[in-house]
Amino acid sequence: MKAKERRQKIVDFVSELEDVSIEFLAEKFKVSEMTIYRDLHILEDKGYLKKTTGGAMKINDFLVHSESPFVKRLKDHNEEKRAIAKKAVEYINNGDSIIIDAGTTGFILVKEINKANFSDLTVITNNMIAQIELTKNPNIDIIAVGGTARYGSYSTVGVIAEKVLGDIVVDKAFITTKGISNDGELFDPTLNEGRIKEIFIQKARKKILIVDSSKFGIIGLCRFSNISVFDVIITNSKIQNKNLKILKKIDAKLEIVDV
Repeated sequence: MKAKERRQKIVDFVSELEDVSIEFLAEKFKVSEMTIYRDLHILEDKGYLKKTTGGAMKINDFLVHSESPFVKRLKDHNEEKRAIAKKAVEYINNGDSIIIDAGTTGFILVKEINKANFSDLTVITNNMIAQIELTKNPNIDIIAVGGTARYGSYSTVGVIAEKVLGDIVVDKAFITTKGISNDGELFDPTLNEGRIKEIFIQKARKKILIVDSSKFGIIGLCRFSNISVFDVIITNSKIQNKNLKILKKIDAKLEIVDV
């Protein structure tokens, strides 16, 4: 059995039984406990389960429901998003104040931040599960952007969210998008989400776009920005040449990460 197939079956076991041991899984798949341990580590990084002492458990439905739109998007192009997040961490310094929006790549960035050894970091985000994830780190001050919670996306938007930002100005904002048109316009399918992203961009001295290559050529209901406003754009190596040409036309640092 290939590793990819084994890991999918591990996810199925955890989903069905809710709590399994490494010993149980090793016996089921006829592999070493160390192999299962590595599988669980990879699956936890991807958001499929929660690793525990001696095993794994189903992620609490209060945090991430397995059928939610957010989790489905988290699984899409996960390797690309992880590579982009790892590169994005390199743009963060001790003492920074940063904004991270509610996109799935932003959530993966939060997980990478928790792995790093930052000190005196302030993170502002409207992603509710990212806020909970960040509370695991004693070296990070979290400003939770309140407001109207969107079903299935774990984000907060609306007038209250916008007022929370007030006179805040941060060092850097890490922005995601659901789509980039052929002329570089950034889109989100919802007006409120697009509006909060637009404000996040306005609040940052340095603007960093973190976007996987699947988003190019997609448009949506709400145009909230253009790639020309960003100082840095981080994407992955699967980007098509026609889309790469769009990025090279603007005066931004372009980071293309291998997957």
